Amino acid sequence: MDRVDLKRAQISEALGDVWSWGCEDRLLIGRVMTTAPSCIPPETTALELIGLFHAKRFRHLLVTDQQNRLVGIISDRDVIRCLGPEKTPKRSSLAQITAAEIMSTDLVTVRPDTPLNRAAALMIDEGISCLPVLADGVLVGIVTNTDLHVVLQILLETIRQSFSEESAVVAASSSQN
Repeated sequence: MDRVDLKRAQISEALGDVWSWGCEDRLLIGRVMTTAPSCIPPETTALELIGLFHAKRFRHLLVTDQQNRLVGIISDRDVIRCLGPEKTPKRSSLAQITAAEIMSTDLVTVRPDTPLNRAAALMIDEGISCLPVLADGVLVGIVTNTDLHVVLQILLETIRQSFSEESAVVAASSSQN
């Protein structure tokens, strides 16, 4: 099972629980986040970052210090900025630029008990595409746009199936009359 299929299974289970409990407003980040996110040290070079982004097919990497505390976040766009039109980078210059130099440090984070709808609104309002998840100051996960897209896909599929089932019931009732 690939990463997206695992994410679909995780979110389907969380949504199933929410619907069976009858409390849709309690779909929490902790149920849909990616646990054990990929972290890098601040001294990781831009050249190494490019390799990691290609190998892992992620768009975000979290930067942690030696005590495993979150100190920044790097997106693939941060690395692309190193390749701007006014710059003509060489492999050697990319090996000189570190994550600490290009990471974002004005971090917006959430807790595992944050409702998903609140986190989605926060991402939209802040114009960000991921949220590190902290519990008591410790990094425990990450929620990305991809996670929200999977939730949307599953919700839309559930609605489609519900309408199909309703149509079948209506059609059966009509044919019996």
